[in-house]
Amino acid sequence: MKAVATPWSGLAKFLLLGFGIPFSTLGLLLFFALDGNWALLFNGLLWLAIGSALLIMGASQRRRLQRLKREGLSYTGTVVNIIPSHWIRIGSYVTARVEFVYKTEHDQGSKLSGYYLLSPFDRMEDLQVKIYVDRYHSETYMVELLRRGDSR
Repeated sequence: MKAVATPWSGLAKFLLLGFGIPFSTLGLLLFFALDGNWALLFNGLLWLAIGSALLIMGASQRRRLQRLKREGLSYTGTVVNIIPSHWIRIGSYVTARVEFVYKTEHDQGSKLSGYYLLSPFDRMEDLQVKIYVDRYHSETYMVELLRRGDSR
């Protein structure tokens, strides 16, 4: 089983290395060369702020997932529906949310996951959901989407 990536996992590094650092460096050079031109420097700092925020958000979610894996309750869910959202496509991958059901000791629950990068060849049968719920606050949970097989 391999964890399915989220669209935000690689986006932070891309924004920092692709836009933030080059635009900020070029903006600093132009600021001193053209006596106070703030445009490119402000643009670079904006991309640095957005990339840093996404990097911090990703690290926070990873730590929260690790904490819930250690201390929380774990359930295995069954994928019921894949809901694509076509506003972000990365290559041939589509961002999608997964609706799933899981069974606890007391009842059966249904939840919706966050966004994941799914291949066009992914089927509901190939996906497995692990949900980690806080022992004391049942509304606090994290979802881990796993892909069966290692061919993709």
